[in-house]
This record gives sequence, structure tokens and C-alpha cells, in this order.
Amino acid sequence: MAHPKFNGIGENMWAGPENEFTPSVAIRSWFAERKKYTFENNSCSGDCSHYLQLVWDRSHKVGCAVTPCSKLGYIRHAAIFICNYAPGAVLTRRPYKQGVVCSQCSRYDRCTDFLCSNAGRDQAEYYRFWYPKWEVPRPIVCDPLCIFIFFLRTLFFSLCATVVLIIQSYFPNILLEEQMQFTSEVMKPEHEKLEEKIEKEDKEDKKEGKKEEEKGMEEEKEEKKEKEEEEEEEEEEKEEEEEEEEEEEEEEEEEEEEEEEEEDEG
Repeated sequence: MAHPKFNGIGENMWAGPENEFTPSVAIRSWFAERKKYTFENNSCSGDCSHYLQLVWDRSHKVGCAVTPCSKLGYIRHAAIFICNYAPGAVLTRRPYKQGVVCSQCSRYDRCTDFLCSNAGRDQAEYYRFWYPKWEVPRPIVCDPLCIFIFFLRTLFFSLCATVVLIIQSYFPNILLEEQMQFTSEVMKPEHEKLEEKIEKEDKEDKKEGKKEEEKGMEEEKEEKKEKEEEEEEEEEEKEEEEEEEEEEEEEEEEEEEEEEEEEDEG
């Protein structure tokens, strides 16, 4: 949106050397295109679009600005002069009606410099809360809606704070969150409590069963170890007995041999 009020905006542009620029030079160059325009035929022998926009009969709001440019085409240190006006021109008709000067002015208008003027209509208007979309960086502006929302939020915040203070004054012993949780547990129905007890007992029984199983497993392991140790001891004893018997047999054999030798000698 180019303007908050006018939809159709016209634009005239002049470009040239910066040292030659003045607003009057630019406007005169536009007005000089009058020589190329024929009112009867509504035709131009050359470019006369600037002139047609300049003399457009419905326009009453004009704003102009100039900006320097280091290089514009073959021109160094150029100036660009732009004038926007509203309502904008529609070049499908003649720019004005032929007749006596100021004869088409309304009764509220005055004829000033051969133009219809109205102090209320022609005065400058400033739009505090509007900026073009292409303006970057955009200024931070709080429009009436923003101000209204700010005051509304402030009002609601103050109301909420007041209500909280009033409630605290009437109910000073409001429970904290932990106390509320405790009371909610106390106020549980009996069947829920019973279910919780049963669940706890089941869990304890399971734990005890597991412990007993573990103890049984350990006892079995110990018994197995003891049996293995006893078997090892028995085997060792058997081996010792066998060794003793072998020694006794050897001793007997030796004695018999000695006796036989003695008999042979005798």
C-alpha cells in the first residue's frame, strides 16, 4: 500500500546533473512538454506524459523529494527528483475540461493562481502510525490498537492481582501444593487403599520368595561342595589304605625271603 488514504497514486520523475537541479527547473521541463500536446485531439507529437500529469484536474495532494546518485547512466553525480500526487492520473481522457478558469470549482473552493483551492482539503496531513512497507529499518511504532491492548493487559493484570490479594485476606490458610497432595492421598477411598496394601504385600511376598529361592540355591551349592569334599577325602583315604596294604605285602614278602635264605643256610 503506497498511501493509507489514496489508492491511486501518480508519479512524475526528473533526472539530471546534480549541479543543475532545482525544483523549478524540473517542473518547467515537465510543463515545456505542453508544446507537444494537442488538446482537441488529446494526442502528443512526442513525449508529453509529464505535462499531462502536471495539469491533471483532480489532483490536490502533492509530495516531492530529491535524492543524489553517484552515477545514473552516463551522468555522474546525478539527482533524481520525484513528485507523487493523488488522486492519480488516468491517461485515457483529457487532463482537464476546456472552459473559463475556476468555473468548475465547488462553492467551498477559492480560485488561487488560476486553480481551485480549499484550505481544509489542501492542508498537509501527517500519519503518525503509518509507514510504507518497503521502509527498512521500520521504526517501532505503537498505534492506537497497540496502546489499547497494552492498557487492557495492564488492567487485567491489576484485576488478577487484586483478586488474589482479596482471596488471601479471606483465606489465609490456603494449603500449599505438597499439603494438597497429602490431603488428596488421605481422602482416597478405602477400596483404593486396600488395593494399594494388597499390591504392596504382593510385592513383599515376591521379594521374600526370591530371597528364599536364592537361599535355597546357595544351600544346595554348599551341600554339593561338602559332598564333593567328602568324596575327595574318602578317595584319599582309600588311596592311603591301598598304599599301606601294598607296603605290608612287600614287608611280608621280604620276611619270607629272609626266612627261606636262613633255612637254606642251616
